[in-house]
Amino acid sequence: MTIPFFSRKKQIDTGTTDKYYISLDIGTEVIKGLLFSMSDLGVDVWYSFQVKQQIHAMRSGTILDQETVVENSRLVVEKLCAAVDEQDRPRKMVLGMAGELINGISITVNYERGKIAAKKMNSDEIESIVETVIADILNNGKSELAKRLSTTIENVDVLQIMVTGMAADRVAVESLEGLAPTEVTLFLYASFAPKAYVDILRNIAKQLGLQIASIVTQPFAVSRSFSGSSERSFSGIFVDVGGGTTDIALVQNGNNIQTKMFAFGGRAFTKKISQHMDISYQLAEGRKIKYSTGELPLDVRDEVRRLISSDVNLWIDALEIGLSELENVKSFPGQFYMCGGGAMLPDLREAILAFPWYKNLPFDKIPKAMLVTPDKLDRVYDKSGLLVNPYDVTPASLARFYWEVLKKPHLNYLGEY
Repeated sequence: MTIPFFSRKKQIDTGTTDKYYISLDIGTEVIKGLLFSMSDLGVDVWYSFQVKQQIHAMRSGTILDQETVVENSRLVVEKLCAAVDEQDRPRKMVLGMAGELINGISITVNYERGKIAAKKMNSDEIESIVETVIADILNNGKSELAKRLSTTIENVDVLQIMVTGMAADRVAVESLEGLAPTEVTLFLYASFAPKAYVDILRNIAKQLGLQIASIVTQPFAVSRSFSGSSERSFSGIFVDVGGGTTDIALVQNGNNIQTKMFAFGGRAFTKKISQHMDISYQLAEGRKIKYSTGELPLDVRDEVRRLISSDVNLWIDALEIGLSELENVKSFPGQFYMCGGGAMLPDLREAILAFPWYKNLPFDKIPKAMLVTPDKLDRVYDKSGLLVNPYDVTPASLARFYWEVLKKPHLNYLGEY
């Protein structure tokens, strides 16, 4: 499949006059949205709102009832837009994607400069190299991804391609400009999804009257937004536990290596509580939340802990399988970073700490686990005072991702939305 040579200056509009944007995390359990603006310093969040999804709307990160999801999204969007004057109403939104349909891979490319190796690199040469590399990925990478998604090349859409790091003669550098290396190494992250599912998101945006600024792989956005995660000294495993899915992102030496998703989230624990305590799903969800925050009476707390223990064991086994399926990992970092509503269950963090990782996976030491809150994100400034919980991390990370894209358009490619 031949894709014509392109210019990312045309792909990514950095000359926008929009004052506000919306980021929308369409989750299995909850739709979460933010109203944000951007400056040279980063992202300013002005308002946050969420709507709980009906149980039939989505399953495992996949939209089942498009009409219901549209109406829930409309409630979020209208509430966010009501916070600004009509003339400043947002026109664009950043959407997050998660679930097993999404595939993200890391790509390392070595580029020989040949006869011009003695010449110092300038911005034009760097941009030309990046364009050539990304064009090659677009031309030749889809066939491999089609196999991974068990579909045809025509049914694969590119969501994003980002340069996450670079090296000059195998030495990591922040910028290539002014250097004269013989060999340039680019580290990239590329994400793909089935066209049919991207079409659903396009239709949702159309019905909401908004343009799609970007569709982002959620675990990648989260790992990229965490403060310090792009530094060469940083390595970690990010685990975003949603209602229907758990998303994993592996970062090593400041580069996003791979992402993985599996269909197991907080909804499984709520169902177990609902079934065995003979209460409605809504009451069970409330009980699970109170359990997570330590607000239940001791006898009820102990019963909930007993009920969900078997599912916690299944979840940690699924997490191990997910990590084992990541390719070419010589050693896993010893730090888990957890976010998402499901991550508030203390049992999941306890399970990570107690699990014998080193028996089957190359962990050099017993891992630690920390809960990530929005204040741990880089260049995200909460003007609303509403971003306090681990489930606020994902929509804030979507906004932060788009800010980075607009700041460095020469290192990014966004799909056709």
